[in-house]
Amino acid sequence: MRFHWVILEKAIRMRTKIKEALHLPRSLIMSARNADKILDHLSAMVRETERYGGRIDRIQGMDLQYWSGRINTVINQTNLFSPQQERAKRLLAKLYSSDRE
Repeated sequence: MRFHWVILEKAIRMRTKIKEALHLPRSLIMSARNADKILDHLSAMVRETERYGGRIDRIQGMDLQYWSGRINTVINQTNLFSPQQERAKRLLAKLYSSDRE
């Protein structure tokens, strides 16, 4: 029975996100080309961090909150089902997993 409630809750959240995305002004939606450029840069930063041991603030001089905020901006300003949003979510997960003590 718990499984059914989880599915129902996810469906309700997804419906809410879709409605919110449909009401966003077109000017707030980032173009796919611009999102790809930003994600390319952020992806290079994450790879660089992994190469030098994982502490983000020690290497780039900007903390984890700054970089995750940059990625979240892409997530919030792209179409809900766009490949760029999926790429940004994977990059955010990779960022958090690469930030080691």
